[in-house]
Amino acid sequence: MTDPKDRPLDFDEFPAVSTSAWEQKIKTDLNDGNYRRTLRWHSGEGIAPLPFYRRENLKEIPRHQPIPKILPEDASNEWEIREPVSEASLSEANVSARKALNRGSDALQFHLDVSRLEDAPVRHLTGIPIQCQSDFSTLVNGISLETISLHFDAGLISPALLAMLFNEVHEQELNPQKVRATFNYDPATYLLHNGRYPKKKTLLSEDIVYISRFVTDRAMSGVRPLAIDARSYHNSGATIIQELGFATAAASEYLSILTERNVETTQAGQLLHFNFSAGSNYFLEIAKFRAARLLWKNLVEAYGGVPGQCSASIHAETSQGNKTLYAPYTNMLRTATEGMSAAIAGCNSITIRPFDQHFRKSSDFSQRIARNQQLIFREEAYLDKVADPAAGSYYIECLTDEIGRKAWDIFREVEAEGGLMQAIENGTVQSAIEDSKTKRNQAIARRRRTFVGTNRYTSPEETMHENIDRDNPTVALRQSSDFSIQSSTDDTMQYLADAFARQARLADVIPLLIDSGAPAFPVLEPYRGPRAFEELRLATDKHPTTPTVLMLPLGDKKQRKARSAFASNFFGCLGYRIKSPTGFDSLEEGLKAIEKQKPDIAVLCSSDDAYNTLVPKAGAAISKVDRPPMFVLAGKPGQDKERYEEAGVDEFIYEHCNALKILRRFQKKLRVI
Repeated sequence: MTDPKDRPLDFDEFPAVSTSAWEQKIKTDLNDGNYRRTLRWHSGEGIAPLPFYRRENLKEIPRHQPIPKILPEDASNEWEIREPVSEASLSEANVSARKALNRGSDALQFHLDVSRLEDAPVRHLTGIPIQCQSDFSTLVNGISLETISLHFDAGLISPALLAMLFNEVHEQELNPQKVRATFNYDPATYLLHNGRYPKKKTLLSEDIVYISRFVTDRAMSGVRPLAIDARSYHNSGATIIQELGFATAAASEYLSILTERNVETTQAGQLLHFNFSAGSNYFLEIAKFRAARLLWKNLVEAYGGVPGQCSASIHAETSQGNKTLYAPYTNMLRTATEGMSAAIAGCNSITIRPFDQHFRKSSDFSQRIARNQQLIFREEAYLDKVADPAAGSYYIECLTDEIGRKAWDIFREVEAEGGLMQAIENGTVQSAIEDSKTKRNQAIARRRRTFVGTNRYTSPEETMHENIDRDNPTVALRQSSDFSIQSSTDDTMQYLADAFARQARLADVIPLLIDSGAPAFPVLEPYRGPRAFEELRLATDKHPTTPTVLMLPLGDKKQRKARSAFASNFFGCLGYRIKSPTGFDSLEEGLKAIEKQKPDIAVLCSSDDAYNTLVPKAGAAISKVDRPPMFVLAGKPGQDKERYEEAGVDEFIYEHCNALKILRRFQKKLRVI
C-alpha cells in the first residue's frame, strides 16, 4: 500500500464548481428562481448580505493584502486587555486597579462623569471621585505610568485629568514619551446627548488645539487626548453603517479643526483615537472594525497625510444595548462573541464589560469572567498570533467592502450638510438613529429579534427585582475657599496644569470646560433593546400575586403540542405561572380543569381546522364558569378573527404578532400595571 506521505497532492481530484452550477443547485433545492431575494439576510444593520460569495466577488475589491495594524515587528495581532474601574472611592479604585493588573489585565479604564442633578445647586461627580491633584496621585499609587496604559472615560472633563496626569509624570520625574494614555474628549457626542455645546464653538475649537499642542509640546507621544466615541451612536440604537459613517464624520471634524490651525495631518491623526462598541452580529462586527481602518486611511489621505505614519487606534467595548436583566449569564455568551470579533478584526484594545454591570455593582466573579474571556482569546485560542486572520475570506472581505462603502456614503452626506456638528444641530443624526431604533424596537416587539431569556426561551420562575442595585453614588463637587478662576486665560491646558499644581479642585475649573445652559437641539437617549420586555416582567415580580395561565391542548397531538409550547413561551415573557398539561381528551375535561384551577388566562391550543368548531363551543362554555378566565387563541385567526371574537376570544397570539403590545394589554387587564 502506498504511503499517503509519498503521494503528491492532486487537486484535479476535486474539480472546481462554477458559481452558475452552485446557483442552479440552490434554485433546484429551493424551487425558487430568485434565491438572492429568498436567502438574503436582512440584518437590520443597514446591510443585507447574500447567502454566499465566491472568488470572483473579490475581483471587484481593490485590495489584495491584509489590513495593517501598526505593531512592533515581533507582534502579530496583540491588543491591550483593558479593565474598567469605576469604584466609588479612590482607595477602592486603586485596589481594584492593582488587582486587575496582577490578574492578567495590561491596561486600565477609569470612568467618571460630571452632571447636575435635578434642582441641585452644584454639580455632582459619578464614578471615581477625583477632585484634585492629590486624589489623582492616590488613584495611581503603585501603578507604573511608564508601563501601564491608562484610559480616562471622562467626557468633557478629560482636559482636567490630562493636566493632572502631566503633573503626576512631572512630580515622579518620569519620561513623558513612555506614558501611554487616552482621554474620551469628544464634544460631538456631548452635543448629541445634551442638546447644546459645552461652550461657544470658537472657544471649543481653540480648546481642541490647546489640548493637542499641550501633548505634543511636552513630548507625550503616547497620549491620544481626542476621541471619536462611536459607542454613543451604537448604544443609542444606530446601525453598524451609521456608527461607522458618523464616526468618520467626527474624525473629519477634528482633523479639519486641527489642520486649519496649522497642525500637520499626520501629527493630528496621532492625537485621535476611536472608541467603538462591539455588537452581537459576529461577522458583521469583524467587517465593521476592518472597514474602520480603511475609512481612516481614506480620510487621512484626503487631508494630505500619510496613513502608515498615523494608523487608526481602535478600542472596542462590548455593547450595552443588547444585555439582558433576566437570564443574565447569557450575557457572558454575548460578550464572548463580541470580544472575539474585536480581537479577530485587529482592535488595539478591548474592554469586555462584566455580564451584570448594567443592573448592579459588578462582583469579583463577573469581573474575573470578563477578564478571563480575553485571556482565553490570547492564551488558549491564540487570536493574537495572526495579523488580520479574516483577510481573504470571500464573505468577510465582501462585507468589509460593502460596509465601508455605505458608511462612506453617510460620511459624504454629513459633509455635504456642513459637517457632523451642523448635522447634529439640524437633527439629521438624531433622526436617522431614532429611525433605526424604531425598527429595532419593532423587531424586538414582534420577536424577530430574539433575546434569550427575555422575549423567548424564558424561565418563568426566575425573579430579578431584588437583584437590581444600580444606584450610582455621587459626590458633590465643592470649590476651594481660596482659589479664584481666571476664565479669560489664553491657554486652557496650561492654566489647568498650573491650577491643579496649586491644589485647585475640579469644581474650580469646571466653568472653564463646560458652560451651563438649556438644550437647544434634539438629544439622543441611551438604548437597551430588552428593556421594554423587562419592565413588564419586573411588574409581575413585584406584584403580590402571580397570574396563572392554563393551556387547553385539544385535538391533533402535533398541533396542540407545538401551540401549547409556543403559548407557554409567550406568557413566560411576563413571568406568569404556566400550567401546561399534555392534553385533554375533550373540551369538557378542559373545562373541569378551568373550574378546579381557576386560571386568569386559558389558552386554546389546537389546529386551525379544529378551531372552526372548537372556538364557539369553548367560548360559550368558558363564559359560564365561575370566575371565567380571559380566553386566548393560540394561532393566527386570519379571516375568522371577527367570528372568533364574537365567540368570546379575548386575544390571539401567534408567531411574529406584536408580542410586546399584547403582553402589555394582559398586564393592564389583570391590573399588574
